[in-house]
Amino acid sequence: MQAVKGNGTMASLLTNPYALHDGHGKKLQVSGTAVCVMATSEQTAGAFNLFEVACLPGYATPLHIHYGEDVAVYVLEGALTIYWGADKQAAAAGSYFYQPRGTPHGFQVAGRTPARLLCLAIPAGLDRFVVEQDQLAASPDPVTAAARYKIEILGPLPE
Repeated sequence: MQAVKGNGTMASLLTNPYALHDGHGKKLQVSGTAVCVMATSEQTAGAFNLFEVACLPGYATPLHIHYGEDVAVYVLEGALTIYWGADKQAAAAGSYFYQPRGTPHGFQVAGRTPARLLCLAIPAGLDRFVVEQDQLAASPDPVTAAARYKIEILGPLPE
């Protein structure tokens, strides 16, 4: 696979092809979610990251903004309430939503069943934040930790 660089030349996205099967990938625990890193920055030469995320009922992200990457999410199982600023929308299994960088967003697992998501971040780099959060377990200052990765935590989701 090739991609066009800013100067118009072609660059390979991968140095080596690879495959992962169900249950493989780097498994992490981040803020009450189980995250499996399916595509790291190194594996995609910085093009993208791919994560599978499992969330328990009631789990909610804070309202936040990514300044360094666009994020696309596909709901594999369960249901979410998606927030863009003060707006919200229901997202059941099979739903897809896209959050361009600079957009305040977040989500909460809706209902009594867990949710499983596939998350794509473009360009890569979000995997490094996720790994750091796993290693820190519970960051004493999550706002500062997120800021190092160009993520701004705005606070809890709107009611």
